[in-house]
Amino acid sequence: MGVTEVLAKLAIETRWEDIPDAAAESAKLRILDMTGIALAGANQKSTLIALDTARHMGGTERASIIGQKDRTSSPLAAYVNATAAHAQEYDDYTKGVTHASVVMVPGSLAYAEDRDLSGRDLMAGFITGFEVESRVARGIRPALLDRGWHPNAILGSIGVAVAGARMGGLNVAQTRMAIAVAASEGSGLRKNVGSMGKAFHVGHGAKCGVFATLLAERGYQMDPDIIEPSETDVGGHEKFGLAVCFAGEDGFDLSLMTDKLGKRWELAENTTIVCFHPGSTAPASTIDAVLDVISEHGINADDIERVHAEVTPQARAIACYDEVEDSYKARYSLKWSIAVSLIDGKNGLAQYDQSRVDKGDVQPLMKKVDVDVPEDFAHHRGQWGVDGVNWAEMRIAFHLKDGRTINHARSYARGWSEEPATWDDIVGKFVDCSDGVISADQRDDAIEMIADLETLEKVSQLMKALQPS
Repeated sequence: MGVTEVLAKLAIETRWEDIPDAAAESAKLRILDMTGIALAGANQKSTLIALDTARHMGGTERASIIGQKDRTSSPLAAYVNATAAHAQEYDDYTKGVTHASVVMVPGSLAYAEDRDLSGRDLMAGFITGFEVESRVARGIRPALLDRGWHPNAILGSIGVAVAGARMGGLNVAQTRMAIAVAASEGSGLRKNVGSMGKAFHVGHGAKCGVFATLLAERGYQMDPDIIEPSETDVGGHEKFGLAVCFAGEDGFDLSLMTDKLGKRWELAENTTIVCFHPGSTAPASTIDAVLDVISEHGINADDIERVHAEVTPQARAIACYDEVEDSYKARYSLKWSIAVSLIDGKNGLAQYDQSRVDKGDVQPLMKKVDVDVPEDFAHHRGQWGVDGVNWAEMRIAFHLKDGRTINHARSYARGWSEEPATWDDIVGKFVDCSDGVISADQRDDAIEMIADLETLEKVSQLMKALQPS
């Protein structure tokens, strides 16, 4: 069997009883976290534009918009909800994969609600879809990124399509078709990172995944072995499957997609790290280092003569903007994150709001912050977790006006594998994110339903709690 067929069989033929308990509990954490941040992002500009566009397009009311009173078609609901969940860069990240949950959760919820399915149906689809997406990712990264592709929609659409196939009762052949459709839909250019384009990529992936399943269950036919190249003597179409197109002829490893299949489950491996600071993932350890020093030494912005931060190539490349004029650039600026943390003494949603950028007091302090990549961190270029690569390695020196220098270093941030987020941690984040969007009673109901998701009769009950009453 080819890789596409093997992965489709895993998704469809794995029994609920064979899914590890750790994967099931991790799935609940991912769903709680992503629905919370979708509530927080429901009124962001990119989300409101997406919602207005969905209203313009119309569609049969089969799925709910989180944080709004609207219902629309399941692909459009997946698009808007995923856009909301990524609008503030507050979602989790799975090492060596991508921001998988932020595509998977909205897409899976939209399809499950469309089909009037149970919480256990949702969990089974989410877990198997997440696994297939993760395996495809590990087989084509880092070449995918190095070639300029932003992986969220490319990988996420496949994960959602597989989740839908499992939830919808598709057979293996139909699931291969869903993967094939999603593979042709995948897109996303890295140059759009740092704009609304990044949230678009996430929403696009969720929408495409649902759409792929809807086509496949109706009998749409495409190449059943879309991931792997097929043998050809003439260099024709057959060799240009997903792996070759996105990773290049020498940039993929199909064996990584099937290694320990059915024995190793991504969601059971403590590889998904929770974000407690809005913004790109790699700089989170630097933000925590600043907050550590503020807490331990009581310094503030007025004490600063200059700050020198040393980070990995990934952290510098991802949070690359040295000048900030809007909230999108702020989330990808190490200098902004350091400066705003020093001024406000904290780092949360408010520190990346456009109103905070417009206030204008952070930008002058940014000029006192230097960020570079030291020689001993240069080897950390590459895929996270391979050959010792850890994006989070950092050192920071605070040179104070009184002549003192305070040095601090971190190798990880709160919520990462070394200090994993608990259920209570994410409940606290959910409470903050939902404040002012849904009522306290709805919030508590949603948390309770997700905690016991495998017993929930209808996913639509959860979706109702996530909409303003």
